[in-house]
Amino acid sequence: MFRLKYMKYLLCFLLIITTASANGLEEYLADRILSINEELLQSYIQPLINAFGTGVSSGLFHSAYSHDFLGFDIGVRFMSIHIPEAAKYYDGIALICSLALDSLVYYEVPLESVSTVFGPNQEITIPVQGYAVSIPSTMPTGFELSSAPLIMPQINIGLAFGAELAIRYVPFTFEGTRMNFIGIGAKQELNRFPLFKAIPLPVGVAIGAAYQRFDIENRDRMVIAKTSTWNVQTIVSKRIGPLEPMLAIGVERTKAYFNYVFEYEIPDTTSGIPYERITVQQEVSLHLESQSRYRAIAGCTLRLGSFFIHYDYNFTPYSTHNVSIGIGFR
Repeated sequence: MFRLKYMKYLLCFLLIITTASANGLEEYLADRILSINEELLQSYIQPLINAFGTGVSSGLFHSAYSHDFLGFDIGVRFMSIHIPEAAKYYDGIALICSLALDSLVYYEVPLESVSTVFGPNQEITIPVQGYAVSIPSTMPTGFELSSAPLIMPQINIGLAFGAELAIRYVPFTFEGTRMNFIGIGAKQELNRFPLFKAIPLPVGVAIGAAYQRFDIENRDRMVIAKTSTWNVQTIVSKRIGPLEPMLAIGVERTKAYFNYVFEYEIPDTTSGIPYERITVQQEVSLHLESQSRYRAIAGCTLRLGSFFIHYDYNFTPYSTHNVSIGIGFR
């Protein structure tokens, strides 16, 4: 039976922790239960990893031009990540296990159109006959989301020779669980190089990269989930009065690590009584990677004195709207 934990944190940072295992069965059956559970959990949670990686890789840079030395801007990024319809469902397999002649027997049953974390809020109970048990007994529900929000504060600081540093940092505690998000990025305006000064370009061109990390710790300060995301972008923009349209292309990857526990019941082979059950638990680690890799970005910035507002649209499988608001001193 899946025992979902920390799903409430989805609305904070799109991250989740759940449960899985095998202990005390024949080795092959134990391995099969664990394998099926990991496959179901991965299918359930994979869209979340894709959406999270897409979100945190948005809004990193909104201009190809870097601040002058120690110039800076500080603001907030508001992202809305579109969830594709195909990311709301998946097909999987469950096991039906029963006791026959004091031995465990099992068979597999297909599961079709099961909810992912973004799918319908409708629990599915796997039907069994007699004293058989299903593993898992029920499938977790989704949140019926067509879009997912993400909010990120950020500061950009100009360095020497057209370099620029970007920093994101959000530590907070919720009901005893501590979450830390930190990101650091760097951008280099190529127009500042001597070669491009000798041959002036009609537009600003820059290359930017970032590394971001998000951890969740439980009340005992044990890390129960963590992600790491890296991103590289090439940015082109042009200042036209108060407006600055921009285009960019980028590549990214997110890796996620979860500690989880799977808890399920099986017939008690010791007693040999068909209706008696024993509970099995085991801690397991799961590693996932985002399936989104590339993106194209189109947007524009409006500057009114020290105030700026920026909008861009990210062309990815999980398309994203990003709005950045802040103040800057170049």
